[in-house]
Amino acid sequence: MNKVKRKIVAVWLCIMLLVQVIPVASVSAADNATASNNAYTWLKAQQDLTAGFAMDGLVDSFDDWWNATERRQIVYTYDQAVAAIAFIVKGDRTRAEKVLNKMAAIQDPDGSWINSYWWNGYGEEIRKHVGPVAWMVMAYMAYEKTYGSTTYQASAKKALDWAISFQKSNGGISGGRTTWDLNGAWSDEVWSSTEQNEDMYQILKYYAGKFPDRTTAYNNAATNVKSFLDNVVWDSANNRWRGGWKNNTNLIDPSVPMDVNPWGVLALGLSGTRNYQASLSYIENANGAGTTESPKYVQSLTYDGSGALLTAYDFDWQYDCAVANDQNGNPIGNRCADVWFEGSAFMSLAYYMQGNQTKADSIINEIVKKQGTSGSLLGGVPYSLKGSNNNYWRMAMENCVSSTGWLIIAAHRFNPFTGSYLTTGGGGDTTAPSVPANLNSPAKTSNSISLSWTASTDNVGVTGYEVLKGGAVIATVTGTSFTDTGLNANTAYTYAVRAKDAAGNVSANSSSLTITTSTGSNPPTPTPSTLFVRDGASSTVTGTLSSTAGSNASSDAIVSGGGANWDGNAHTPTTYVASGLTGTYNNGATAFNMYVDSLSSVGNGVQVRISYDFTGDGTYDRLETYNYFATNDVTGSEDYNQSRGLKSSTGSFANLSNGKVRVEIWSAIGNGSSEVRTDATSSQGSQSKIVIPFS
Repeated sequence: MNKVKRKIVAVWLCIMLLVQVIPVASVSAADNATASNNAYTWLKAQQDLTAGFAMDGLVDSFDDWWNATERRQIVYTYDQAVAAIAFIVKGDRTRAEKVLNKMAAIQDPDGSWINSYWWNGYGEEIRKHVGPVAWMVMAYMAYEKTYGSTTYQASAKKALDWAISFQKSNGGISGGRTTWDLNGAWSDEVWSSTEQNEDMYQILKYYAGKFPDRTTAYNNAATNVKSFLDNVVWDSANNRWRGGWKNNTNLIDPSVPMDVNPWGVLALGLSGTRNYQASLSYIENANGAGTTESPKYVQSLTYDGSGALLTAYDFDWQYDCAVANDQNGNPIGNRCADVWFEGSAFMSLAYYMQGNQTKADSIINEIVKKQGTSGSLLGGVPYSLKGSNNNYWRMAMENCVSSTGWLIIAAHRFNPFTGSYLTTGGGGDTTAPSVPANLNSPAKTSNSISLSWTASTDNVGVTGYEVLKGGAVIATVTGTSFTDTGLNANTAYTYAVRAKDAAGNVSANSSSLTITTSTGSNPPTPTPSTLFVRDGASSTVTGTLSSTAGSNASSDAIVSGGGANWDGNAHTPTTYVASGLTGTYNNGATAFNMYVDSLSSVGNGVQVRISYDFTGDGTYDRLETYNYFATNDVTGSEDYNQSRGLKSSTGSFANLSNGKVRVEIWSAIGNGSSEVRTDATSSQGSQSKIVIPFS
């Protein structure tokens, strides 16, 4: 055979080999269903592992072991959200509720969760990042939209309030809190992650329509998040997102993780202010040298002993397998080419949203090549193929919740960012209705105002209108009129209306309309601004706050903190509540006097949290936690009051309408018990009370 013929044969053989390893173009619905069902089997087994432990109900994150007989026993917060969503997608409400109930139960009083926990309930990764917290809210949203239940709204509100407290002037929400920077002390993360802001956008928009007292705050936060994503971290030159922003240096994060691009598409849609779907092409076509400025994401690597290839997506990659270091400079591995299975599922779902079902299915087919096929591995999917490092952490090779749960999510075409299914391989409806026009008031009385407006239009169809008064949603109607009742005479009220469609898209607010009710006599029932602490509460019995003072001084016990540090965490508090309160917020602040006594105990500190449920619906909308008061060891009451200052607060004030006020008081530090003075008369003095800013 001459040289030319040998070359032709060699080329032909190469082509034949390539044909054998190119990913299958598509898989059937039955194949997807089998992969999903097997993944579901593995997730159930991982949840059952925690039975009988403190974290019973949560799902063990990895099939990883300390040795041949001892599991590592870690549950990551993000993984619990992914597992709950996967259970919802599989129609298993019971298992989803086991996850969500446990996570709601262990939520920190400030609204956050730490990043991971041991099965025994202790913290594992002692950081509170916005991303995992946002994903828990996504899971709540998926549950609420699937089953019509508002069970987890109170937890969602606390979580969102905590998250938006980290929003910066450039619109980005920073990472949250960490103990890794200051030798175990809590401090704010210095970065704003692109992916965590993508996590926040849709849930802020959704819950802005669920909580009237948060409508403005959440909508404003969402608008600012989108500005950050569109204008700060979007790379217009390459049509991609960068990893984030460094708030301490005011510089872009130089890393270019893959996931921010499919997540951005799923969160923001295919196009908008930017051509978001172009980032998928960037990922697909980036064929660089493996540096942050010239990355490569698509990798074809051997996955079994026969040398067969698997083609999917890397997190990021460094061409020279450079040493990877942790934040303290210690070597922890190498940055080599790898396949990231969880992230590959992101790409499958984003392609399906784009309308490319063939591509979406081919990616799932590649993932399934490494899905477990027997025994305890059945259905599980590894985190990565090779176990290399990315520019942030080492990627494990064990089967894990995130990859396995995301296989279910992608196979069922469920978009967790919106809590809805994608249909017919398209991006779904992302177009908001037009703004309602011609808002007017055809009639009014001394205690009511009637409103009317012109119908909005929508590319699919308008399903209803939200009526806002003073910036808060007060009603949702299907028609183009509404009457607001129970108003005060000769009082001005400002209204606006906005339209929404079945996909959850909401229009901008209409022009506002201010109307003054007719003159009449209907004075509101006054709300007492001073509420006295009455006798009879304990750590297990809720006491009363009353507008009437007591008849003889007494005291209620505050149980010991047992020597632990409960600063900021209400540990077995003694609690008092006042209900049925109606009043107008007067722009003031809460004041209180709690007369406390630790008797002869040394080193005690007592702490107070005051909470407001503005509508009496069981959700406390504003929480104020004050710095603890260090008591002395001399018998006799000491005046603990608001001058100690706020340690933290969440939520904004609103008017009270059949609302509640709650006082919780507990031992923040120390081994001894304390007591709070109750039922004192004015002549006896030292009356424990709060003064609320309402009239």
